[in-house]
Amino acid sequence: MLDYLTIGRQCESEMWMETKKRIMDSAFRLFAEKGNEFSLAEVAKEVGIQKPSIYAHFASKDVLMHAVTDREIEEYFFEIHEQSRDLKHIFFMILGYYSNSTTRLFFWKRLLLFPPESFDTILMEKIHNLSQTRFEIIREILDSYVDTGLIRPQNTTTAAYSFLALIHGLLSTSIIYKSEDVSTHYEEIWQIFWNGLI
Repeated sequence: MLDYLTIGRQCESEMWMETKKRIMDSAFRLFAEKGNEFSLAEVAKEVGIQKPSIYAHFASKDVLMHAVTDREIEEYFFEIHEQSRDLKHIFFMILGYYSNSTTRLFFWKRLLLFPPESFDTILMEKIHNLSQTRFEIIREILDSYVDTGLIRPQNTTTAAYSFLALIHGLLSTSIIYKSEDVSTHYEEIWQIFWNGLI
């Protein structure tokens, strides 16, 4: 026999979670577009709810932005840390992560260059620590390439910085030169970079 009360509660829970996700998605997009100047009223309008309904999910705009940022941090750094330890794969994976969504690119640019004043040091330190871990992974890969003779002996710290600078430069280029799909050049750009290592 069907338990209509249980089914009803499950439906309510699913709707609650879906609304929460839509609130976070809206805040993510608005922050990418406007920075921290967006309002909860704009979020409510996008989601199709009343502004007070947001507080059933998030106590404040700051709490909402912390949740949005945490979600994006987990998704971005998890992909990098869990993927193969192949430098070319990481190169295309990072660029692919951003090319799938220019909103992501603008979100991270704004967050790192102009973080909301309300963001505590813990969150920014988390980003810094994860970025440092990513850097160490890249340097370790380069060290292993030197050890196995895949690339010539060189300062792998400098090579790691060059690798990341290339990626960030390409991401900025995709913003500046909107009329051209820079991604069509990624393979050749990678080869030029790799030729400088071997």
